[in-house]
Parts: sequence; structure tokens; C-alpha cells
Amino acid sequence: MLTSLGGPAGWVLLAGACFAIVDWVAVARGSRWMEYVFKPATLVAYLCAAWLLGRGASGGYLAAWFLLALAFSLAGDVFLMLPAERWFLPGLAVFLMGHICYIIGFNQASPPIGATVPFAIALVLGRLLLPRIVRALDGGDRGALRGPVIGYSVVLSLMLVSALSTWFRPEWSAEARVAASVGGVLFYASDLMLAWNEFVAPSKLLGMAVIVVYHVGQLALVLVVGLVR
Repeated sequence: MLTSLGGPAGWVLLAGACFAIVDWVAVARGSRWMEYVFKPATLVAYLCAAWLLGRGASGGYLAAWFLLALAFSLAGDVFLMLPAERWFLPGLAVFLMGHICYIIGFNQASPPIGATVPFAIALVLGRLLLPRIVRALDGGDRGALRGPVIGYSVVLSLMLVSALSTWFRPEWSAEARVAASVGGVLFYASDLMLAWNEFVAPSKLLGMAVIVVYHVGQLALVLVVGLVR
């Protein structure tokens, strides 16, 4: 049980959720100054909540790597909300590091045999979606991003596999598995939607969905820190 949510961690996480909602409003209204304030504020609150939850959890290994992942995500948020195109690759790079930290955090022990199931799912999703994104890059003026985007997609898929593989780890509680799966799936979905919106078919509605799904996914991953046994 997440008994820590009744204390400071719960209040900080609630503040983060409120910051996230304000950021969604900012994105919907196109208010850049609000986004500059509340987008990073959301991840700062999530980071503080994860630290508070990690102090009372037995999963110190996972907590340390998840804190690093959230810190990289915070840096990535700052890079990607800057208007200049030159900040996209640095943002991609730090989010890549964040996913690597999540992968390491999920895999304190070697991957279970059952991980072949989520691996197959990720392989099918990648085969269906990645070629369309790559074609859009090649057909435009962003061909130089082809390699970085493919590399990022591989790491993103491994993060999804790692999150879903918790269902085959007997040491994980059902609550932790649910939080990990929700967080992994939503983070994966938000990145795919971001790529689709950025390279294939820009849409204000899709851009709005990206930030909502991303914040909810990260919140679920914060909860994992307090649920590990």
C-alpha cells in the first residue's frame, strides 16, 4: 500500500498533478509563459514526490534510477518546449537517457523468460508505426534526424518491454505491476504521438493529447517508486 501518500509525498504529488492540469490549459490556450512555468514545475514536483516515496520504500535500486530518469525528463521538457529547432536533438538525447534509466531501474534482475511476450508486442508496434515516421522524415527536410529517431525508438520500445515484463516478475506486487504498465504504456504512447504530430500529421488536438498522456504516464511511474517491495 502507498501509505506514504497520506504524508508529504502525497501533497507534493497532488501539487504536481495540479501543475500538470494548469500546463494542459496552457497548451490548449497557447500560453507560452504558462507552459514555461508549469511544465517544468510538474516534473519538479514529481521528482520531489519520488524522492519522498523512495525514502520509505525497500526498492532503493529502482528509486535511484527512477529519480535519474525523472531528472532527465525534466531537462528534456525544458529543451523541447523551447521554440528553436536546434533544441530538438538535445531534448531527444536527454529523454533517451531518461528511458535508459527507467530500463535499468526495471531490470535489477535479468529479464524474465516471459519478457518475450511484451517484446513481440513492441516489435509489432514498431513495425507498424516506425516506417511511416521514417518516410515522413525522408520526404521532408529532416532526413538528418532519421538515425537519432530510429535509435530513440529502439530504446523507447525496450522501456515498454521492461515495464510490461514486471507481470512476469513474482517479486512485484499487483499494484506495482499495474502502475509500471500504465506508466510505460502511456509514456510510450506520448512519445509516439509526439513523433506523429511533429513529423507526420501535425494536429493541435494530438499535441494536446501528448502532454496529457505524458504527465499521467510519468505520475504512474512515480507511484511505482512507492510500490516496489
